[in-house]
Amino acid sequence: MKGALFVSFWVLYQFGVAQTTEQALWVETGVKYEMNKRWALGTELNQRYGAYGLETFFPQVSLKYKVTKWLKPSVDYRYISSKSYDEPMLASQRINANLQADYTKKRWSFGLRVRYQFSFSRWNTSYDAEFDQAWRIKPSITYDINDFVLSPVCSAEFFYDPTYHQHGRQFARIRYFTGFMLDLNSPHELGLGVYFDQWINQVPKQRVMYSIAYSYAIQKKKKKEKTSQKNNL
Repeated sequence: MKGALFVSFWVLYQFGVAQTTEQALWVETGVKYEMNKRWALGTELNQRYGAYGLETFFPQVSLKYKVTKWLKPSVDYRYISSKSYDEPMLASQRINANLQADYTKKRWSFGLRVRYQFSFSRWNTSYDAEFDQAWRIKPSITYDINDFVLSPVCSAEFFYDPTYHQHGRQFARIRYFTGFMLDLNSPHELGLGVYFDQWINQVPKQRVMYSIAYSYAIQKKKKKEKTSQKNNL
């Protein structure tokens, strides 16, 4: 099992490097806080580096609500600074509306996220499924290997352009991911992996991105049990 996972990871890596001229490094750091049993708040800072250094930079604030154990809607706000080549940074803002469904069977975990994103104050009028209006559908699979610190993760995300421009109302991109989550058994969470973007229904274009993601979960302090006067005697 471990050998097969390593081979699949390596094949995807080699395929990405061989097929694309674009490569990037994505670094994500975040903090999570469960306000109560239903509501959770999160903040992230994302940095994306390409051939010209830091190309995209955005903080994000998220609010999540737990409807049931397996269903969680959430909303995100991003303030994005991005540039192309050696041009100056330009600003954009984006709202994400998400619906996350999860199902666990023994050591297997299956996830499905549906996202609608809407950007405003965009820096140009051309469509980009990463930063403009889009529907995104993302199924994922995670496996918890017994007595092993790494849990492999695989996903595929489909970008649909709902606009009415020349190439709109069709799927514009597929984003594949394979990587690992470190089972640290602590508030710390670390993920490593490789994304592979493949544009479809337009000029052929591909990109590979190496990802490092770290988050810290703030834990509530347990309330001290009140000791009665009787017990103190």
